[in-house]
Amino acid sequence: MIDQNIPVRVRNWLKQKGFETVILADVNLRGAADKKIAEFAIQKHMTVLTQDADFAKLYHDLYRRKLAVILVKTKEGTSQSIIQALNTAHPRIDLKNIQNTLVIITKRRLRVIS
Repeated sequence: MIDQNIPVRVRNWLKQKGFETVILADVNLRGAADKKIAEFAIQKHMTVLTQDADFAKLYHDLYRRKLAVILVKTKEGTSQSIIQALNTAHPRIDLKNIQNTLVIITKRRLRVIS
């Protein structure tokens, strides 16, 4: 599930790489509170791809080992910088099989918190 703060170009790139993608509008969650998005993702066994650090807080405070989150942190927040960070992380972790884990990706680092 792709959060609103992830550019469309990233979604297109993910599709080209073979990932199933769902945007919030597809499931009537556009503009919804992060907690509601998290609960939906848990119910549907989806991973949330976001730039919003609030999802990391939700993971730690309420949904540890229940919610899967990929938090991409880049200074620029552009399609290019997000794709670069995901490309760097992909050989080190199977992004398709993240379950009940918080993954924090930057251009140079990868942290997996379970």
